[in-house]
Amino acid sequence: MTLREALGGPWAAHWLFLVGLLPPTTLLVLLQESTTPYPEWWWPLVSAAAQHLVAGSIILLGGAIARRRNTLMPLSTVFTVWALAAVARGFVAGVIAERIAGVDPAFASRIAIWLLVSIVWLPAMVYAVAQFEHRRAVLGALDVTEFELENEHPHTEVSRAFIQQQLRNAVAESLAPALSDLQCSLEASRESLDRASVAELSLRLSRLHDHTADLLESADDPVAPVAMTRAGLSRALDVPPRLPWLSAALVTGSTVVLVLFDVWRIFGPLAALELMVSTAAAGLVLGLVPTVVAAVRPSLLATQGQRINGIALALSIGVSSYLMLNSGIDPITWHGMLVVPLLAISLTTASAMYYSAIVMADANTEADARLAVLRAELAAQRAFNEQFVARERQRLSDLMHGPVQGRIAACIMALNFHSNGDSTDTQARELATAVLDHVRSISRDLDRIAGEDVAAPQPASP
Repeated sequence: MTLREALGGPWAAHWLFLVGLLPPTTLLVLLQESTTPYPEWWWPLVSAAAQHLVAGSIILLGGAIARRRNTLMPLSTVFTVWALAAVARGFVAGVIAERIAGVDPAFASRIAIWLLVSIVWLPAMVYAVAQFEHRRAVLGALDVTEFELENEHPHTEVSRAFIQQQLRNAVAESLAPALSDLQCSLEASRESLDRASVAELSLRLSRLHDHTADLLESADDPVAPVAMTRAGLSRALDVPPRLPWLSAALVTGSTVVLVLFDVWRIFGPLAALELMVSTAAAGLVLGLVPTVVAAVRPSLLATQGQRINGIALALSIGVSSYLMLNSGIDPITWHGMLVVPLLAISLTTASAMYYSAIVMADANTEADARLAVLRAELAAQRAFNEQFVARERQRLSDLMHGPVQGRIAACIMALNFHSNGDSTDTQARELATAVLDHVRSISRDLDRIAGEDVAAPQPASP
């Protein structure tokens, strides 16, 4: 998956993605407006809802317009739409603060903060979700391809003789009822065979001849297509952690960008310093836990990677929350109490985001390569199997041309000659007896062809 496929795909302007952004953006707005003197406590919630509604409308509308021209949105369009949404957020927040609370709207600072948050968070989040969905799709495609590949193996590895016999049995079993019915009709009416009966018999034999040719053209059964599936959530997430220190650094940086500027603006430099120390400690825990587990028990990291990641995240949230409330860097405890919920959500979201962006992207590259190899192998096997079945159909056609199709054609010619000329009743009975003998011979030939032992050729590489 390329960067444009990830960022310009459906998740760049998807309503589910916007719903997922509602909780963290609401907490950020509550932090931003914590010192704004609104007349009622619920006005920050109104501001958060209005901002999200306007920004979401811009993203959805911009995405819909852009996709009228391109299935994949150009990256310039994606970032422009996101930037417009960020500007709209800052503008709506400033207008509500000015009109309701009577304070300076501070449009420049509000817009700048939302632009910075959007630049750091939105591309990474969209990329992470796209990689996660791509992993579900590629794992499902791998399952289907492996299943189809296993279904192709019998043609090349189990018994080609069995396939040959299937072709012969299919032709014999399809013709046997018609031959039996024809034989019974001849035995019942050969003493009273008139010109009309001869014409009808010739027509039935002509149909039998055409049916034989059709069977030889399509003697193999069509394979029903397998429906594409998507892997479950737990299976898609089952990837061992990779590059833990890089993930920890990105989580730390993203969290600082999201919270630091508002904390500094509202609570001052001591609160900002406390936030940086707490976030750095959380990042240290996030990187240290999987590193220690990998050094002590590498197999545990491979089999229990998700659980270890969850433990590391829980410890990092606990350490950062403790420092925010008890470090004493900022002596006002309630500042930390306001920041801790947003800090916990930020660490959780960023951890999941960069896990998908780094670990799953790497795993998807490997899965895509494996899928390409399996599909190439499947295409080669199918081509080889089709050639094999075509050769066997031709061999069966050559084998049946004389004893079966040749006898039927001879009967048709004799019956046509009789129906177009003058013949006595004795000649008609003799003709019926001859045709009946031919039909019996055809039945015996079919039994012999279907019952012959077929030597299986040696498997060849597709």
